[in-house]
Amino acid sequence: MALGDLDGNTALGAEQLRTRLRASRLYLVTDDLSPLAEVPNLVEAAVAGGADLVQLRRKREPWPELVELARSLQGTCRRGGAIFLVNDHVDLALAAGADGMHLGQGDTAVEEARGRLGPRPLIGLSTHTPEQSLKAQQLPLDYIAAGPVRATPTKPEGIAVGLQQVSAAARVSRVPVVAIGGLDEGVSAIEAGADMVAVVRAVCAAPDPLLAATRLRAEAAGATPWRWISLNGEPRKSPPGEALLELLARLGVEPSGVAVEVDGAIVPRERLATMVVPKGAVIEVVHFVGGG
Repeated sequence: MALGDLDGNTALGAEQLRTRLRASRLYLVTDDLSPLAEVPNLVEAAVAGGADLVQLRRKREPWPELVELARSLQGTCRRGGAIFLVNDHVDLALAAGADGMHLGQGDTAVEEARGRLGPRPLIGLSTHTPEQSLKAQQLPLDYIAAGPVRATPTKPEGIAVGLQQVSAAARVSRVPVVAIGGLDEGVSAIEAGADMVAVVRAVCAAPDPLLAATRLRAEAAGATPWRWISLNGEPRKSPPGEALLELLARLGVEPSGVAVEVDGAIVPRERLATMVVPKGAVIEVVHFVGGG
């Protein structure tokens, strides 16, 4: 069981679903190459190995077979404690009772999907540039994907953007970041700022999907993630070891014009360069007005 579920037949509430999302590390996206009849067994093995999310992405299946498959996978994921999403298909998400859906830049508009799905289901969006990641923060999303990190046959038209895009997304994101694209290990992307790693071939094409998922989940869980903090009432991420002065510089804030409060205590200006941003810290940056 990926994250644990007291009742495998009960859908999680909106808050529980988002709490589980934030604890996720391994995200499986199904491929188009595996025979349709093998996909349920593949997903069951991946979930048993620790996949926290599963996205059904099959572009060429007839509608009846796709609905049947989606409903089957939703049951498998719910029993195994994983989140089940579908790719760019609001009607399929609704028909299968999915936990949410993933959208690409050219897919259904996020606002339209949210309007049809309602507030509970999760919605994720692919981003390929820092500008897209920043723009995504204004949308009713629950996570963003950053990539493709490496070239991948799943999307041969995509240009690899490397781990730099993962870090760029992490620096601006108020929601979890998923690294995707040609990944076959779970450490480098997490340490670059991702909250979880999405894989396709690393599990779907593996001789033993259960073993592959177990390895990837353990690697991702063992990596050192960026810290989630609250900054002026909003969730933000901070890389390990980042000092408060570095955080202010990243935000474009001149330290001489602000007061910085961490967990209710004002930080002396001379400590800004040496005090590391604590995990889970509640930080308030207050600008002086009229010279203070």
